[in-house]
Amino acid sequence: MPDKIQPTGLSASEELLARTFDHWREEFRSILESHRREIQDRLEKIEREIEKKSDKENVEVLVRSIYSDLHRHAEEIDRLHARVGSKMGTETMWKIVGLMLTIGSTVGGLIGFLIHLLLRTKS
Repeated sequence: MPDKIQPTGLSASEELLARTFDHWREEFRSILESHRREIQDRLEKIEREIEKKSDKENVEVLVRSIYSDLHRHAEEIDRLHARVGSKMGTETMWKIVGLMLTIGSTVGGLIGFLIHLLLRTKS
């Protein structure tokens, strides 16, 4: 079944891919926002404990731990983003290869048809 061209100029499968990647992007943002809120809550709790306690060394260790977690989460999200980008690049490359093969086959068919007509008219 051939893909129908949508008003946006994209085929149905391209439109589905675009919606899928938009959904993934929203999920990544949701994950990031959730991590940010969690870390913010933990930092606020630590700040409240700093006000209550004079043991700043333990609090600093906790803060460093939270920043380490935040850095690890950021690296994890960067890796996920890179994987999604490479996947999308590979799919686009194969679509271009398929399009070029289709165009090449069409041009070859037309040239073959014209040669066949020229040979028939000369006979």
